[in-house]
Amino acid sequence: MTLGTVSSAGAAMVALLASVPPAGAVQTPPELPRFASDAFLDPAGRELFTMAFDGWGDLGEQVERYTARIDKRVAVSLRALRKDRVVYHSETAVRAFWERNRRPIVQVLGSSARYPMRDLVLGGNNMAWLEEIPFDAPFVPGSDQLFVGTEHGVTAFMPTEDDFLLRHPLAEGADTFYRFRSGDTTTVTLPDGRQLAAVQLEVIPRESSPHLISGKLSIDPASGALVQGVYSVSRRLDVARDIPEFREEVASSLAYRLIPGFMKPLTAEMRMVAVEYSLWDFKVWLPRTVRYEGDVAMGAVKVPVEVEVKYRIESVALKDELAAEGPEGMPEGESLKHIHFETEAEAMAFIAQLLSEDDQITYRSVTDTLRPPVAPDTGLRPFTATGRRWSRWITPDDPGVLEQSPHLPAPIWEDAVGFPSAEQRGQYIRQLASLPAPPVKRVLWDFSWGWGGQDLLRYNRVEGPAVGASSKWTLHGSFRLGASGHFGFADLRPKVRLDVERSTLRRRIELGTYHELRATDLESGYLGSGNSFDAFLFGRDNGEYFGVAGADLAWRPPASARQSFSLRAYAERQWAVETNTGFALFRAFDRDWEFRPNLAADEVEEAGGELRLSPWWGRDPERAEFGIEVFGRSAVWRRAGEEVRENYHQASATVTTIVPLRGSGWRRSRMALEVAGGHSWGQAPVQRSWFVGGPGSLRGYPASTLSGLSFLRGRVEWSRTFEVFGGSLFGDAGWAGPASEFDSGDILYGIGAGLSIMDGWMRFDLSQGLKGPQKGFRVEVYLDQIL
Repeated sequence: MTLGTVSSAGAAMVALLASVPPAGAVQTPPELPRFASDAFLDPAGRELFTMAFDGWGDLGEQVERYTARIDKRVAVSLRALRKDRVVYHSETAVRAFWERNRRPIVQVLGSSARYPMRDLVLGGNNMAWLEEIPFDAPFVPGSDQLFVGTEHGVTAFMPTEDDFLLRHPLAEGADTFYRFRSGDTTTVTLPDGRQLAAVQLEVIPRESSPHLISGKLSIDPASGALVQGVYSVSRRLDVARDIPEFREEVASSLAYRLIPGFMKPLTAEMRMVAVEYSLWDFKVWLPRTVRYEGDVAMGAVKVPVEVEVKYRIESVALKDELAAEGPEGMPEGESLKHIHFETEAEAMAFIAQLLSEDDQITYRSVTDTLRPPVAPDTGLRPFTATGRRWSRWITPDDPGVLEQSPHLPAPIWEDAVGFPSAEQRGQYIRQLASLPAPPVKRVLWDFSWGWGGQDLLRYNRVEGPAVGASSKWTLHGSFRLGASGHFGFADLRPKVRLDVERSTLRRRIELGTYHELRATDLESGYLGSGNSFDAFLFGRDNGEYFGVAGADLAWRPPASARQSFSLRAYAERQWAVETNTGFALFRAFDRDWEFRPNLAADEVEEAGGELRLSPWWGRDPERAEFGIEVFGRSAVWRRAGEEVRENYHQASATVTTIVPLRGSGWRRSRMALEVAGGHSWGQAPVQRSWFVGGPGSLRGYPASTLSGLSFLRGRVEWSRTFEVFGGSLFGDAGWAGPASEFDSGDILYGIGAGLSIMDGWMRFDLSQGLKGPQKGFRVEVYLDQIL
């Protein structure tokens, strides 16, 4: 087999398209143009679109029936800085018998699902396991080829302004919403000399909108059939802004306004959809694989979703082939035994018996045990109008064999034969990244303040209560302008940040200028809601702060992706800030209590760069996981008003490993070990010290118990998970100071027990320090622990 790709800019492509008459092309008088005059950026694009448009509704209509093995795998995660925690995953294997104008038959070959409280969800319902299978009906040849797996036809994707479905790029009127351009031509030469060609058609939305897609369609120029489709929705859906009913009925209500800002806005993004087709016996294109990537978010709570479906076609019967056979669908000279069934249930029982003989597993029809279906208006929808399953189901007598079935695909985080590989997924993203950013016809403005925004209400010992506001303007294409600020009622100083951001599918680049309050660790979250509640309620402010004013340039992953790397260059002035408040709610009547002093930072001018890498390997919670975080900083600085310059270099590394001990699913025991260390070379300002103490580094001790230009720390933890919740026992140890003065006798250590929610996404710890004057009993509530 030989594969070749050529550029589409030349006349060869036009000739290739022109040489193949489009199927069912409609002859239109020259004076009546079929499409908008500005819809096509080149002649080849017009030819290719016309061919695909004319044949779209008829492709696959010649398929009368088919049988296919269909594998599906799904994963839903909960995103945090440390890692993505898989909270749901399922694997399904079925065999589908599809025949036109009849209800499809689905034989369940394997099914496995893992999510918290599954036993409770299934309860005593003997058929609940069937309801949880994320499969409803097989693909319908002749229906839409791009939105595979949906229950809608082509016309359903041309909604009104009040609807938020996607506008189909090949449906009637698509030329008024999109522009089209031809891309590369790919040819495949088979061993027998036959060639297959596919020509790319770029779909470019006329404006950035959650109703429109942006992508590339590879079209077979001989038939107009889809060979491959890769696309994304051109703009993230903001429910409160983009759905009129929600905006008018919910977003304006008092209940919605009372939702804290860290849980808003409610958004959804379809980051990538890839559809691959294969040519069955050189006669008809049928689906091979589908992959969906997206996420939903409630403010800071992000939930990535991945879905993959694989079709392996086993047999296909075409209309013209059946017409050439005998009157009963059998070749002439052969006889067919007729069996009459009084009811559908009898027929399904007979089919189940035949399948049992083939697979040596006893099957039964369960269609009659489900809620009775009501025939839909078309055979294209997997559900009826009341939401009930439309397919007829055949399952093993013993559902327990399904979880151990050899037919089950591997989980979605593992490469498996027939599914898109990591290299293919990367190629999909590169294809989308090469498309031009859709234009923004009107500036999109998002404004929030105080309770209604994320981290716009905060409390710390420097500012006291601080109220903030944030505004973001989406400008041209992928550019966005942002402005944010806080005002502290204790220090009476405004803090402001302005930035310009360019974001693509692969990276985010941000140029900013600022005058703000800074924590010594940018990733600590000490200026977020968690530490603010701790400081306001209990008087425990874990941060060390200093003032900064300057500019920076940062390169990070896109906001929708896990933040696994960050590269930042900066030039800024730094100065000390003082503790300006002494109020905490539960300390209000303690006259002798006050916040601990803030760090006495050096007043310096500094320029440098920072790099942070945090890869994580392993997503299966029943197997070992491993993560590394590497941080480095290099800078030159001088004290304010002085000419003498100093420079320093810093590096740190954190290694984390999680090992399963026993159990499975969401009832399991695991052990975790984390070791970290860092060192500074040269003379650094005091605010660039390493700080040890508090829940993130050394439990059982106050924040910043130890500090210095070097540090070492470690923690070991055992956890037993019971569905959503888990209990743990742990021990921490840590040291910080000058490397030349290290003494193992100076290491502090503590022990404790904790309650974990959703695999460490939220932690409640009770800890006790065991050494040193600052040891004590502490209660901590925080996010993103190992287990």
